[in-house]
Amino acid sequence: MITVISYGLGTLIGFIVIGVLLVWFVQDVTQKKHTVLRNYPVIGRLRYFFERQGEYFRQYFFTGDREEMPFNRATRAWVYREAKDEGGIIGFGSTYDLREPGSIIFVNAPFPVLESERQCSLPLPIGIGYCAQPFFARSIVNVSGMSFGAISEPAVRALSRGAAEAGCWMDTGEGGLSPYHLEGGCD
Repeated sequence: MITVISYGLGTLIGFIVIGVLLVWFVQDVTQKKHTVLRNYPVIGRLRYFFERQGEYFRQYFFTGDREEMPFNRATRAWVYREAKDEGGIIGFGSTYDLREPGSIIFVNAPFPVLESERQCSLPLPIGIGYCAQPFFARSIVNVSGMSFGAISEPAVRALSRGAAEAGCWMDTGEGGLSPYHLEGGCD
C-alpha cells in the first residue's frame, strides 16, 4: 500500500523558509568578505538591508548625513569603504558648506614645505591647573580612541608606530592600555 503524505500550504511555506535560512546560514558562515555575516549569520543580513534603506529613512524621519555624533553617516560610510579596500576617495565635492567662515580646508601640496618656510607650533598643554603632571601635545592631529577589543593586535601596533612617527598621541579607547599600544613608542 502506498502512503500519500499531504502537507498543508503553511507547512510547505515553513519548510521553504527554513531551507532558505539554512542556505543563508551556510553561505554566511563560509564566506570571507564580511565579518558581520560570519559572526552573526542570517541576522547580520539585516544590517546591510537597513544600511541600504537608511538613506530613505534619514531623508524623511531622521537626521541628515552630517548631523550624527560623534561619527556621522558620511564618516562611517568612508571608514567602511576603506576597510573593504574599496577606496576612500569620493568625488563630486563636499557635503559641508565650505563657504561658512571658519571652515577648515586641507589643500593639496605637490611638494613638502621647505624647512626655511616651516612654521613650528608650540606644544598644546592639557591639564594645566587640574593635575600634577600636565600633558603637552605636540600635534593637533592625533589617533582617536579605538579599544584593543575593537581592532586587532597588528592594527594597534601599526597605529602606535604611525603615531610615534607622526609625533602625535594615541587614545587607547574604552578598552584600556594594552602592551601593543606601547610597542610603537607613541605618546
